[in-house]
Parts: sequence; structure tokens; C-alpha cells
Amino acid sequence: MTMMQGPWLRALLPEPVLPAHPDWVELYWKAWELAVQNIRHGTPQNGFAEAYLDDAFSENIFQWDTCFIVQFARYGSHCLPVCPALDNFYHKQEPDGYICREYRGCNGAALWSKDSADATNPPLFAWAEWGYYQLSDDRDRLREVLPRLIAHYRWLADHQRNENGLYRSTTWGCGMDNIPRYAASWVDFSAQQALNALYLARIAKAVGEEGVAAEFRREHAALAERINALMWDEETGYYWDLDAADAPVPARTIAPFWTLLAEVVPPDRVRRLAEHLSNPAEFWRPHVFPSLAADHPLYSPQGNYWRGSVWPLTNYAVIKGLSHCGHTALARRATENHLAQMTAVYRDTGTIWENYSPEYPAPGNIAKKDFVGFSGVSPIALLIEEILGIEVDAPANVIRWRLYPTSEQGLSNLHFGDNVVSLLAQEVDGGETTIRVTAQREFTLSVQQAAQPSSPKSGATMAFSIPPGSHRYEFVKT
Repeated sequence: MTMMQGPWLRALLPEPVLPAHPDWVELYWKAWELAVQNIRHGTPQNGFAEAYLDDAFSENIFQWDTCFIVQFARYGSHCLPVCPALDNFYHKQEPDGYICREYRGCNGAALWSKDSADATNPPLFAWAEWGYYQLSDDRDRLREVLPRLIAHYRWLADHQRNENGLYRSTTWGCGMDNIPRYAASWVDFSAQQALNALYLARIAKAVGEEGVAAEFRREHAALAERINALMWDEETGYYWDLDAADAPVPARTIAPFWTLLAEVVPPDRVRRLAEHLSNPAEFWRPHVFPSLAADHPLYSPQGNYWRGSVWPLTNYAVIKGLSHCGHTALARRATENHLAQMTAVYRDTGTIWENYSPEYPAPGNIAKKDFVGFSGVSPIALLIEEILGIEVDAPANVIRWRLYPTSEQGLSNLHFGDNVVSLLAQEVDGGETTIRVTAQREFTLSVQQAAQPSSPKSGATMAFSIPPGSHRYEFVKT
């Protein structure tokens, strides 16, 4: 056992408190155990960072995988080489802004020709950097990476934007290798570039670049207008890929739900997308959410990779999109289903998989095991964010906590900014909850009674100014 496993590992990382679901907590620790086994080391031949977190697929580095790895690994960034995983790609960036989606571990060379339609991945760097910033409050890093992120955005705009203002990709380029899609304008890549613009605007504002922030707010608005004007179909309540004549290509996949995370969907359309996700004939299968709708003729109950498999990374994107759009009860219900299914497979196999069957408690029929890798987003990030309801905003020195009904819940040893915090809520009779907080430095804790399916409106919110030390507070639910 290495120093980064077992008790040593647990002492360094946030520790969930959730007696109602000890199996989910066990899965959480298994994910960290697998993640640290994928700390790799650069060589003079490949020019990668001295140490970096990597996926579990091959010796190569993958852009799509890495951006999702950051979304959970940021909770351990005080002790794990998280940012170097992103830096590996920035250091390979070409002067015109181009970044290949995959680089060889043997020599650091791009795997794909720059002219290949398969050479790029969804532009998720800005989203990943913002997620890291929410835990680190490292504004200097944002200043350092912003020019690279802007150059990458502009390269994509110059080389993958169609005349209609939307974006093109390929099945390999979009990250979903064998998904049955044949389109000229791709709804996910268009939404992901809108997401890119959204977070570039936030990063620019955070570092005082107001002109740049305004530019990317306009970019986001323009893409939102194009997506809604051309890709939305009112009759079906769905965003479709388009062919070369801007006609819809009606193949129902997981791709359109990126629009939720990209914040381009009007409220009435959010509701209709949520209805598709909740529909058992489409995406609400025994294990939510399959990559291909169950009513598609090529849907595979065993998964067949992107022809039905449930993927932790797309589940994370969809669930966070629902949560951002105010559908927190559905986001939590989906998370509970997803973690329960992952845990059932873990009990049978002893590990975490690249993807899962949508119909059975089993891995997908094409799936790598010990895959953390991006599959860590579910047992780590979704457990913290959607089950425990904890949202960290280190730049504002705030933790927001949505409390769900359970006897005891919390998170100890949470590092954010230059603070270390432990939170514990214990419910007592009469609707009162005792909250115990330990902090090294002052911060603000905002506690909200979470929305429930039977009562979709959230309850009372109370803000506590927490001084250093250990403290106890009472929160009365309404």
C-alpha cells in the first residue's frame, strides 16, 4: 500500500458523512483509490508534466476525459496533480490556438492530423478551469490560461463553424465514437462552444477583463439564438442535429441535453427537455440516462458503447444542467438512481467501469474496468454536489448547502481557498436540524431547505457567518 492509498489517502481528502448510504460512501473511496493509481509522470520524450492525473484508457492523454477528471479531482487539488493534466494540452497548443484532442504518451505527438475532422474534442477547458477556480480561488491561474482559452475558442470558430453560425463535428470528435449520428450541424458541439463562451466571459470578468467578458457574452447570446432558432422543434420539444440544408436529423440521443449546462434553453423548453429525460420510453431507464434513447431502432439494452450505454461523464453534464436550470429534485432523483446502479455493479465486480448497461445492473458490453478516469465524476462529484447538496464558491468565500431530509449528513476536511472546513447536519424531532461547523478561517455558510418532488419550491434559507473554530447552529425547517 502506497502513501496515497488507504488511511493516508482518506486523511488528505474530503470525507462524506452519510450513514443512510454507506455503500455510496464506499464507492466514493473506491473512486479516489482508482484515481490516484492513474497519477502518471511525463518523460523527456513526451514533454508532459512531471506528475499529472490521467484517465484509465491508455498511455495517451485525452482532452475530453481530462476536462471531466478535473470536475471531481478538484476536491483533492490541494494534494493531487490536477492542473498539470490540463497544462499538458496547453503546452502542446499551436500558435494559431489549435489543440488536438489526443496526444501520444510515447513521444507527445498529436495523434490526429490538424486537417482531420476527427482532430478536436468538445471545448470544455474553460468549464474545467472555472470548476477548479471555485475550489481554489486561484485568480492568477485564470489570468495565465485565459489567452490560451481564447485562442482555442477562436480556432474552433474559424475552422468548425458553419455558415449558419452552428458547429460541426464527428462521432469521434464529439467524444461519442459509435453513436448513430450523421449531421452537418451538431447540437452538442454548438452547445459546448456556447458553454465555452459562457465560462470565458466569467473567467474574463473574474480577472478584470471587462471588454473580453462582454465579447464572450455576445458570443454566448449569438450561439443561443442560433441553437434556438434553427435546432429547436416545437412539435417534438427537442433540439435536433441539422443536415446540410438545415433540416432536422431526428435521432434522439443524449447530445441535446448539453444545452441545459450551456444555459441557452428558455424556461418553457427546459421543462420539455426534462420531460424527455423523465420518460421511461426514452431516457428514464432502469439505469438513467442512456446515450441513445430506448425508442431508437439501434438502442442496445447491453449498451454497445454509445448505442445505449450509460456514461458517468454525460450523466454528470446532464444532471448538472438540470440542477443549474432549477430542476434540482429531478437532478437528485437521477443521481440517486445512477449511484445505486453503479453501486450494484460495484458489489458484483469490485470496481468502477467506463460505462454501464441501461437495462441491467452490469457494465456496458464494451467497457473498461477500474476506470477512474472520468467515471470518478459520479461517485465523487455527484455525491458531494447533488446528494450532500454542497456547492463551494471559494472566490466569494461562501459554501451553499442544500439540506435534504435524512438523519445525518455532512462533509469533513473540505479544502477550499486557504480554508479547511467540516460540516455536519443532524436532524432532530420537531423539524429542527443541528448544524456543526469547524473552520480554520472565517467564511459564510448559506443553508437552504432543499426542494422535494412533493413540494417543488425550496424552503427557508439561512446564512451564517462562521468564525474560525468549532460551532453549533440550529436550523428550523419550514
